[in-house]
Amino acid sequence: MRRAAGSAGLSRRAFLKTGAAVGGGLVVGFFVPAGMRRFAFAEGAPAKPPALPAANAFLRIGSDESVTVLLAHSEMGQGIWTTLPMLVNEELDADWGRFRVEHAPAAVAYHHTVFPVQMTGGSTTTWSEFDRYRQVGAVTRTLLIAAAAQQWGVAPGECRTANGYVLWDGGHRASYGSLAAAAAKLPQPASVPLKPPGDWKVIGKPTRRLDTPEKITGRAVFGLDVRLPGMLTAVLAHPPTFGGKVKRFDPAAARAVPGVRAVFEVPSGVAVAADHFWAAKCGRDALQIDWDPGPHAGVDTGELVESFRRLAQSAGVVAATAGDVE
Repeated sequence: MRRAAGSAGLSRRAFLKTGAAVGGGLVVGFFVPAGMRRFAFAEGAPAKPPALPAANAFLRIGSDESVTVLLAHSEMGQGIWTTLPMLVNEELDADWGRFRVEHAPAAVAYHHTVFPVQMTGGSTTTWSEFDRYRQVGAVTRTLLIAAAAQQWGVAPGECRTANGYVLWDGGHRASYGSLAAAAAKLPQPASVPLKPPGDWKVIGKPTRRLDTPEKITGRAVFGLDVRLPGMLTAVLAHPPTFGGKVKRFDPAAARAVPGVRAVFEVPSGVAVAADHFWAAKCGRDALQIDWDPGPHAGVDTGELVESFRRLAQSAGVVAATAGDVE
């Protein structure tokens, strides 16, 4: 929770004090979109655990010893470029220096483990993938051990792994990269055990972020970096109030900015399209717009806060009912 200097917002301390006064417990407000309520609060959900994920959809081990993890969610600054591979490696036992990351394509295999869509949001990525990505690592490690044991003519139980290698105390040692092709031909196990928390060596430990080199060298590609042949970048000038509309605008100054190709009205304001972002941004800043503030011209932040306080005392909308809180 954060507020701007001089605003009428609540501090964390004030919020907790107010929450305690309401009913003696922690008050947590949240919103479940109508389209998601039937998934989040579905009754009669099957008790049968989901099948193990197809490991090759989430993980690739190359003959060059590279370990590539495909993210079912978008890295948006929350750090999953590192945390999801950590989950994999907790069970895989590979060399962290060999890890690479790619965003997964659009496919059913990458659907959210709770909601039947491929999505990122609501701070759901890590907890929803906590089992699936560990299972991917465990399945892959099991297959690598099986491939090595088959090659050496020993029992899989006699083998162990360490830092990207399968080892047999009888003297054999093989890297994951050398075993990957053979492991890919083996049937995936129906179940795999996961390490108990007491045996974790990766989760919860300080770990070098995988995206740091990408960012400091400029190799990381953000949405703003995507360039396609003939592509223009558009920047919007939005009304200063909710529900506001454009009354009239003068595009002359915006069109005079080098690189600006077009200026036109859209339902949400005025768009400036240009050869690149900076030209579009400068063109947008140069626009002369006369706004109709609309029906919410008098909306005041302080009044909104007070209305929220009043609404917090009401019954609210019931998404699901179970038990009796009283």
